[in-house]
Amino acid sequence: MEVQAIEKVRSVASQTLGRLNAVTQIAVIVLACVLVGGLIFWLCNELVYYYVARSYTEELADAYDLNPGVTRTILWASFAAIVVLAGYLFSFSKQKRRVGYAGLLALVIGHSLLLGRIDANFRKNGVAEKCYVMTRTSIKTLNRVGIDSETGRECRPLTPQIAEKIAEYRNGHRPRQITSNDPTFFDPTTGEPVAWYSKDDSGQIELFDLMGFHPKTGGELVPITREVAEAWNAQTAKVVRRVPVRVDDPEKYGFFDPTTGATKIWYWRSESGDYEFYDGPGFHPRSGDQFKIVTRDVISEWRQQQEAVAARKKAEQEQQEKEARERAQREFQRSLEAAERERQARETVAEELRQRQQSGNDCDRLAANPTDVRRTGEGVPFDALKHQADQAYEACSKAVATFPTELRYQYQLGRAAQFKDKRQAFDIFARLVQANYPAAFDNLGGMYLYDRKDAATAITLFKRGSALDDADSMVSLVDLIDKGLVPTPNPEQTKLALLHRAAELGHAGAQRGYELELQKANQDRINQANQQQMMQLFGAFVRGVAR
Repeated sequence: MEVQAIEKVRSVASQTLGRLNAVTQIAVIVLACVLVGGLIFWLCNELVYYYVARSYTEELADAYDLNPGVTRTILWASFAAIVVLAGYLFSFSKQKRRVGYAGLLALVIGHSLLLGRIDANFRKNGVAEKCYVMTRTSIKTLNRVGIDSETGRECRPLTPQIAEKIAEYRNGHRPRQITSNDPTFFDPTTGEPVAWYSKDDSGQIELFDLMGFHPKTGGELVPITREVAEAWNAQTAKVVRRVPVRVDDPEKYGFFDPTTGATKIWYWRSESGDYEFYDGPGFHPRSGDQFKIVTRDVISEWRQQQEAVAARKKAEQEQQEKEARERAQREFQRSLEAAERERQARETVAEELRQRQQSGNDCDRLAANPTDVRRTGEGVPFDALKHQADQAYEACSKAVATFPTELRYQYQLGRAAQFKDKRQAFDIFARLVQANYPAAFDNLGGMYLYDRKDAATAITLFKRGSALDDADSMVSLVDLIDKGLVPTPNPEQTKLALLHRAAELGHAGAQRGYELELQKANQDRINQANQQQMMQLFGAFVRGVAR
């Protein structure tokens, strides 16, 4: 189709030109060539403007990392500005030509200024834009490789790895000695050095993980080279390979050789932060971790750790001693408190005993029977008890409550109860009689005799009491014998015998009665003797008269 169209156009042009004369044909052809040439020139000129604007825009897009949409916008705006300003350059108007020159100059200067504002370390193609210089206080980044005019130090080319290290340095990190026996010298991707070194006068090489200055000598650390890496490997290979022996006391063993200053100790650090030291390179037998060379930083950290451990142990010991003192103090205090409690308990028991004894003493003092063989005091006669019956009853009630098994207090309570509650007194004496308490027989017998008018039971009780050596029972029997209530073959002798025994038991009334009965008996014997003598005299007289 395209070929046919071209053939058709050529045919029409040939026919049209064929109708013209030769001069006209030449003129037409020249005009056509001029028009086509002008069009081609214009197109080439615009194409040049486009590529100029494109390079201008791409540099800005690379510098500012612009997205494609913004980049195309700047491209067409720049292209339009260049076309317009370039057109002004060829204008017949002087003012437009000035505007064209000024506009193009502004575009060029603005482009350069915009690019100059970007402080990038690298171009998009990876070429370094800057270099760096180590100073005593910081790291300077310059724009040209060479010698820094201010410090006189070499401005080394910047690499991506160096840029990362500079960022670490500016964030506060400082060079630390590399203690691994198999360190990484160069970046495996770029081949750039990632370690720095320092060499002393004896040729010993020390590796560090960051640029800077040696912490001991102050010399600048230099990026490692292949030759230095090989020398360090050779230096490390000189160490005799053997099974490392653990060093329990590195301070005593020594961290460095006193003659060469070389490291004598390697270390391993556990996850918990504990250090183990060895006298040579190797691997830890449990974890398999490679030993590292001891550095001054490690020694300082270990010593701080040891000081912390010692301080902690000291604090623990002091705490233990404090706890022991406090425990001893508490035990001493507890012993004092226990002793005080024991003393108070003893005093309480003693007080209770005293009170119990006091209640018993009061009962004995107020209600004891003077003739009771089990009394502890002098006793109170029955008539005197009547006047202190209330006190005696209260005291003996406490005594019985305190000493429920003591029959004496029960008996004395019964004596006091005879003036307050005869029924209670009767019950008490009945229980005591069943328990064969001697003094109770006379009291119970008296209640049977006088209250219940039961002389037979009373006599039985008096006899049982007399058999138990109760003096009151004996005196009561004597009284009943006098009244003729107790039949006996020889009343006088029985009375004397009872009174004599009662007197021996300390019964005051029996003692007086015995004396009276004895005097009465003696008088009866005298009277009988006199009567017998008189009868004899009377008989003799009668017999004499009869003669």
